[in-house]
Order: sequence, then structure tokens, then C-alpha cells
Amino acid sequence: MTGNSNITAVKAIFKWGGAALICAGGAGYWYFSGDTAAAQTQFNTVSVVQEDFVSKVQATGTLEPQELVDVGAQVTGEIKEFGVDVDGRPVDYGSEVKAGQLLARIDDTIVELNIKRAEAQVAQAQAQILSSDASVAQAKASISQATANKSKADRDLTRARNLGVGDALSQMQYDQYVNAAEIAAANLESATAQLQTAEAQQASALAQLQSAEAQLESEMRNRDYTRISTPVDGTIVVRQVNVGQTVVSSMNATTLFLVARDLSKMQIWASVNEADIAKVKPGQEVRYTVDALPNENFTGTVNKIRPNATMSSNVVTYIVEVDIENPDRKLLPYMSANANFIVKEVKNALLVPDAAFDFRPNPDQVAEGTFQRGPRPSRDEAAAGERPERPTMVWRKVDDKTVAPVRVIKGDSDGTRTIVTLPEGEELKPGDELVTGISVIRGDMKAGAPGGQKGLFGMNGPKRRQRGTGGVDAKPGQAPKGGDRPGPPM
Repeated sequence: MTGNSNITAVKAIFKWGGAALICAGGAGYWYFSGDTAAAQTQFNTVSVVQEDFVSKVQATGTLEPQELVDVGAQVTGEIKEFGVDVDGRPVDYGSEVKAGQLLARIDDTIVELNIKRAEAQVAQAQAQILSSDASVAQAKASISQATANKSKADRDLTRARNLGVGDALSQMQYDQYVNAAEIAAANLESATAQLQTAEAQQASALAQLQSAEAQLESEMRNRDYTRISTPVDGTIVVRQVNVGQTVVSSMNATTLFLVARDLSKMQIWASVNEADIAKVKPGQEVRYTVDALPNENFTGTVNKIRPNATMSSNVVTYIVEVDIENPDRKLLPYMSANANFIVKEVKNALLVPDAAFDFRPNPDQVAEGTFQRGPRPSRDEAAAGERPERPTMVWRKVDDKTVAPVRVIKGDSDGTRTIVTLPEGEELKPGDELVTGISVIRGDMKAGAPGGQKGLFGMNGPKRRQRGTGGVDAKPGQAPKGGDRPGPPM
């Protein structure tokens, strides 16, 4: 039983295997004979151009006034009225104003009451000074009188001492002279103390007067603060209050208006990536556009690079200030700007699209007698140890089936096109077609039949991969589309 089962299985394998081989052979014949017989190759090309080349750093930013003045309030009160602009209209967004011009007035009722209170305190302090002056004068008079009394008492005591106690001068009389001298000395000391007290009161009254005058000056300054005026000539960019609104002053002055000093001179604050910031220098030319005026180009100059960086989503950027002119006031604050920082500009440069550097032909596609090595350094260069830059190969279309190599030296690139220079003996001119890739077109596709050529069994055949490498969409460092084998070695 087991032997018969094995024989049956082997027969089945041979039966179905033979059928599979027949199908595979037919399909292979259909694919290779039918598809390749009608296939044609076509070079994809780009043209060499000669024009001005600009290497730039791109960034976006916003237009800002060069100087923005914050006009605030230092007192609390209700906005009673607005001032007028240079045209006699109430100040508002966009109003042109001059330095010292009234923008708004805050209710000054409370301030006026405080001024009257301060004036009363000044008058009271002045009266105290007058009183203290009188006290000082009186104390000085008392001192003069006490000094005179003491002098008389001292002289009487001196005569009594010279006379001595006896028939002419009793002991009681002598004691009276001593007592009078002591009282006169005490009265002089008392008068001196009174003068010191009066002078102290006078100094206190003077200090009170100074304090009252300072308070009065402060209240009068607060009255001035109720009149909100602009410190500079400019344009009102922001108005943050309305008539009837109460302004509450705190540690920081409340912002009422923002005045742009001169909108004929503005700035762009552009965010430049850290990878490009080394290419940006003060004084560098900047060309920019704004979304509001897409058909107009503007220029500016780099003023400075702010050293403080910002990070967002792990991307580090620096703010670059660009000075711009706005004489006709077409540009408005806070517009978005697309800025190009000009790193290098070359006039009439020979430019090759970057896609041309990725193409490599098959050996049978290289025109005969065109493949040669590049120039070698001269003896002087070799002796000096100098090495010329190594050329890069591009391929110029000769006809529909062959290409010729051209060696070029790559220069600056803008990411799409590259400046090239030609080594000695090479030739490349504007309009030359450089190959970027190869397309394979079957005859039925060329005739417009959808889906490709009909196969052996009446079905559409699969599309074959393109031969060669490179292509218009190829990028440096990426595998080319459709390539299946490399070209000749460089």
C-alpha cells in the first residue's frame, strides 16, 4: 500500500511540474519576444543655461517698526475724551501725531482735590515757620537780657568780695549778691535752651514746608499725568482704551497707545535656522516679498543678529533684524515677509541642473572615441604639491542612442542648479542637452494602446523596469529610479 501511494505521488508531481514548465516557458517567450521587439529607448534631458546665479538663505519674518513707543497711564481714572491728530480728527488707529500732542484726558477731579489739600498743608507749614521764627527771635532777646543781668550780677559780686563782710557790708547783703549772680547765670542758661528749642521748631517747620511743597508738586505732576500725550512724532499703531473706560494704574504703567515713531523706516524680524546663521552677516543684502504685494520685490540690509536663540520642536532659530525703507508707506507693521539673504551672486554663470550629475550610461551608449581621462596637474603644480579640484562627469546627448562625457568642476549650488567651470579641453555651452535618465517606450504604448502590448494569451504584458540610472527626480545621494546596472567607472 505504501509503495503504490509513493508512486502515485511521484506521477502527480511530474504531471503538474511539466505543466508549470510549459506555462512558464510560454510566458517568458511572450514577455521577452513581444515586449522587447517593440521597445525603444529615449533619453531624458535637461538644458545647460547661462544666467545670473544667486546663492541665498531663505527665511520668513514679520515687519516691525524700528521704534515702537509704549504710551501708558500713571494715574487711575476714567477716560474723559480723546485728543485730535494733525488733521483735527479724534486720535485712532493710523492717526499721525506730533510730539507733545494730547492723545487722551483722564478725569482729574480727585487729583484737583489732592492739589488743594497739598496747598493747605504748604500754607500751614509756612505759618509754622513764621511762628518758629518769632520764637527764635524772642529766645535770642531773652539771651541778650539774661547775659546783661548776669554781667551786672557778676560785677556786684566782685565788689562785694573786694569789700568783704564787715561794718559796711553785712553777711546777709553779701549772700544776696552771690544769690543774684547764680540766678543770672541760670537765667542765661534757660534763655539759651529756649533758643535751641525755637531753632529746632523752626527746622521742623521748614521740613514740614518742604514736605508739603513736594506733595503739592507731586499732585500737580499727577494732574499733568491725566493728560496723555505722545513723546514722539509718529503713527498710532494700537489704541487700547475707549472713552468712559476706567484706567487702573499699578506697579507697571497701563498701556493706552502704541506709537510707531517713523513708518518710513521699518525692520524685518526674520527667524533664521541655526544651520544657515553663519552665512548671514551685518550689512548683507536682503531681497524680500510680502503676501499683500506678491508682484513687487523689495530690498533691505541686515542690521544685526540677536544672540539669544529660541527653540521650537527641537529647531534652534535666531532673530535677524533687517533694515528696510518704506517711503510710500505701502508696507504695514506685522505683515509677513519672505526674505532671501543674498550669500553669493555670480553674473552670467554656466549652470547645470543637479539631476544631470546622477546619470550613468551603459557602456554601449557611450559614443566611440569620447571617453578620455581628465587633465593631469602640470609639473610645476605637482612639484608645489597643488592638486586641482577633481572634475565631475556629466553626459551630453550626441544622438538618440549615444552620449558623450563632459568633465566639469562643480561650484556653488542653490539646491537645484550648480555653477560649473570647464577644465582645459572640455566644451559645454548654453543649450547643450545633458542626459538625466533613460525611458523605455514600447511600440504599442507609443501608438496609444493602454496597458501595454498584448501578450501571448491576450492579456496585457507587465511593464518592464527602465534601463539606466538617474532621472529628473533623482537627488544626490539617493538611488536613481528604474536603474538596474551601473555605467562605466569614473
